[in-house]
Amino acid sequence: MPRRAWRRWWRLRWWAGALAGLATLYAIQPLPIGPRLDLDLFPLVDALQAPARWWRATRLWFTNQSRLTEENRRLRAALERQAGARQELNALRAENRQLRALLKLKDIPGFRWRAAKVLGRSPDQMSQRLLLFTQADASAGDVVVSRNGLVGLVSETRGRRAAVRTILDASLSAPVTLPGRRLAALVRGQGERLRVDFVPLADAPPPGSVLVTSGAGGVFPPGIPVARVTRVRPVAGSLFAEVEAEPVATWRRDAWLSIASRKTPAAAAADSDARP
Repeated sequence: MPRRAWRRWWRLRWWAGALAGLATLYAIQPLPIGPRLDLDLFPLVDALQAPARWWRATRLWFTNQSRLTEENRRLRAALERQAGARQELNALRAENRQLRALLKLKDIPGFRWRAAKVLGRSPDQMSQRLLLFTQADASAGDVVVSRNGLVGLVSETRGRRAAVRTILDASLSAPVTLPGRRLAALVRGQGERLRVDFVPLADAPPPGSVLVTSGAGGVFPPGIPVARVTRVRPVAGSLFAEVEAEPVATWRRDAWLSIASRKTPAAAAADSDARP
């Protein structure tokens, strides 16, 4: 017999003998051949069964790990969906509060109010522009307010979208007054703050005072809060004071604003006749 064939036969015989011995041990283990023989063969049988137990435990471990990994992934996805839903709910609640506050705006004769959603804000500090989506058609020159006070004016419209110049815009000014006083001043935008012009030193409002629209010029409705005075400084050799202020409106955080359009004379007359 060739040497290579002999080695192959010897290897096969060894494996056949090992399998036969293993089968014999598994066969005689459960037989009632006496406790002494069971006790003597148990270590050998246990050693021969150890690889099978190790394989089953390893396979079970990997199976459990895969199942736990998939379950962890599903739980993480569920938590992310819940977090997103909670964030959306909080945003809707905030918008609902803003809409409720806008609906409480006082009915100023001659103006029609409607809500508008904020779509974007200009990053330019000196322009301070907004983009709104209106619930109804708006026109250039319409007044924009928040639940706190004056925001600015509509400068351009395209369909239901309206561009707004805020009161911080350097090209916008609003006539203001101080309730209970005979003050007539002008608030101008300075990019990040407001300047109040034409304030006599004798009638200068103290810091913390809130200036409201006077209605002069017919552009802004009267009585809308505009600015809160932050600093008053006398000017040497002048009868006027240098007054700085900050906006009262918080449109940087609001998702909804309100647009006021001036009513036509016919519509204003109809509203007057409808009031008791």
